[in-house]
Amino acid sequence: MSRKWYKQKDLLYYIAILIAGVIVVGILSRLPDPHAEPTGKVSLGEAFGIFTDILHGHVTSIFGLLLLQVIVILIFARFVAWLFTKMGQPSVIGEILAGIILGPSVVGWLWPEGFNFLFPQESLHNISLLSQFGLILFMFVIGMELNLEEIKKQLRQSFVIAHSGIVAPFILGAILAVFLYEEYSGADATVLTFALFVGITLSVTAFPVLARIIQEQGKMQSRLGILSMASAANGDITAWCLLAVIMAIAQAGSALSALFTILFAGVYMAIMFGVVRPLFAMIGATYQTKEVAGKGVVALSFTLLLISAYVTEVLGLHALFGAFIAGVVMPDNLNFRHMLTEKIEDVALAIFLPLFFVSSGLSTEIGLLNTSTHWWITGLITLVAIFGKIGGTYSACRVVGETPHDSLYMGILMNTRGLMELVILSMGLELGILSPVIYAMLVIMTLVTTFMTTPVINLTNKIWVKRATRADHQHFHILFSFARSKMGLTMLHIVESLFAKPEESVELVGLHLTVGSDTSKSDAELYRSQNFAPIQSHADASGYGVEEYYEVTDDPLHSIAKATRVKGADLLLVGAGLELSANPEDKAMRERHLKFGRSFSKIFSQTINFFNLHNLFEDHTEDFVRIPHCAIGVVIDRGLEQQAKQIAILSDQKEEGFRSLVETITQTTEATIKQYQAGQAELEEIKSSCDLLLMPYHLWQELRTEDPEIIHKIPTTLLLQANKK
Repeated sequence: MSRKWYKQKDLLYYIAILIAGVIVVGILSRLPDPHAEPTGKVSLGEAFGIFTDILHGHVTSIFGLLLLQVIVILIFARFVAWLFTKMGQPSVIGEILAGIILGPSVVGWLWPEGFNFLFPQESLHNISLLSQFGLILFMFVIGMELNLEEIKKQLRQSFVIAHSGIVAPFILGAILAVFLYEEYSGADATVLTFALFVGITLSVTAFPVLARIIQEQGKMQSRLGILSMASAANGDITAWCLLAVIMAIAQAGSALSALFTILFAGVYMAIMFGVVRPLFAMIGATYQTKEVAGKGVVALSFTLLLISAYVTEVLGLHALFGAFIAGVVMPDNLNFRHMLTEKIEDVALAIFLPLFFVSSGLSTEIGLLNTSTHWWITGLITLVAIFGKIGGTYSACRVVGETPHDSLYMGILMNTRGLMELVILSMGLELGILSPVIYAMLVIMTLVTTFMTTPVINLTNKIWVKRATRADHQHFHILFSFARSKMGLTMLHIVESLFAKPEESVELVGLHLTVGSDTSKSDAELYRSQNFAPIQSHADASGYGVEEYYEVTDDPLHSIAKATRVKGADLLLVGAGLELSANPEDKAMRERHLKFGRSFSKIFSQTINFFNLHNLFEDHTEDFVRIPHCAIGVVIDRGLEQQAKQIAILSDQKEEGFRSLVETITQTTEATIKQYQAGQAELEEIKSSCDLLLMPYHLWQELRTEDPEIIHKIPTTLLLQANKK
């Protein structure tokens, strides 16, 4: 017995310490306090009243209210963003609209008591400061997303396109502003500063939104995509430099003072590009990974960011300009930039940007547009912005030799404004150049021009239908879609097993998707290179050329179906869901998912939808086999790590299409083929004697219904569904 208690000595010690603590607290609570006022016994109701008073005090305290505001903002912004992604729009549009809805235009109008409780006037300064700091981080990331080398490659064309797309709407906007000055300018505006500011607000392009749309369209690696990105980047740099000059003129008070501001700004730019950029290029080449870089390099980068922002703020150019330039001068090294962006981008995008949108929304009072004249002017501003941006870009593209379709495509892309426009508008309102009325007008113009981009591009693509044409009809075209490189390699092993003469018989396209349209350009490029590297390495060694197809999307099923059309695929290979995976990690995840799902499956699925997450546990096989454009092959990976030597074909009399498809894809195979009829084959025998099993998808469904444990009785299997055309 004594030995048993000895083994429990740590537990006994812990209990003794807890009892001693309780005794001491009890004794202290009974000691008289000479400074305390005598009180009678407190009833349960009075105690609860005291508790609610304390609770109310904490809720309405500065920090408590700020936390509540952030929680409401994040949840509501995520909800509206989710709705807009379901409509095929960038999530940033939903977040901007969420800010306006939470502001005085909607919530303040419909529920003034709730609005005044959640956003009292004295608390707005805290939200503004927090959002401004977040914007500094975000502009730093935007600067890093600009690739100066890409701009240099397309310098001449992008220079003409970008500047034409800026100058045309700038001139039109400035002329329009002259006529609007008397009634709609801010208290501290002059004709010059008001005209310049309205002109620049109509000229800007939202580089981040444009990059995401190009990613979603699958054109990031195309010539048109590269030219669009280079033009937008060139235009972004030009627009921000123009904005810096306008800010200097607006705050300097005289042209001579503005000249000194611009002069010192030139010195600042010379130091950033002549000294800081070469220094960080050396650092980026040396410290490329987290293991080597450590916190010192990250701290140095953040210190540069804050110093750059501070210098431009002091010069009157705004801290955001300094943050943007700090990002531009970061090393071109992809690993170094990714190391920095992954530390700040998610926080900046998920937390600080919604705060900025709400801060902007609190300044936007749509109710101020209370006359038909206001709405006519809003429509006129929007038309001028659209005509100037699309017309200027289109004409420049035609001059440099682009086709009418590509010229219009680029003009529509450049017309998107999004977040960058709101940043500039907030500066104009803060400086007193814009009045609240024209601020609201320009916010509406921002929403319209950004919202229209995706649907108008889709409409343009439908008008100029470009059907996929095959250069060589003798080749069999396979598109294989993989989420993990390991599955992509398994698919290559299957192709190797079926097609022994790749150069004569098959053309391969590898498709990898990143789910989440808010993925940055630098992150997307890193994900593309990381996932395709093992695929290309193996393909090069085995003689199978693989064309890369990469896309960022919020709707993977739609993107895969679109890729089959674009690439004219004869066969689409996709991996089976985690439900059928033999990977030990996937098995463990399955068990946790099933255990959790018994009690919370509905909550779990709703949460996934609400936060726009891709449900990795859901089996999408049924969705794939409905694709009518090509045959489908669903791969159940059971550990095929090399070319199969023995192939089993299991079929029945129902599937003539299956037999025809199998004959097509096995014409050049060097593997030994064994034919089995359903009902006569023992799957255990097939598993022990063959490396790869081919069978119709409908037969798999029947066998799985009869025997749910069939997954343990098969080798790596390709479930085939012939084209139903």
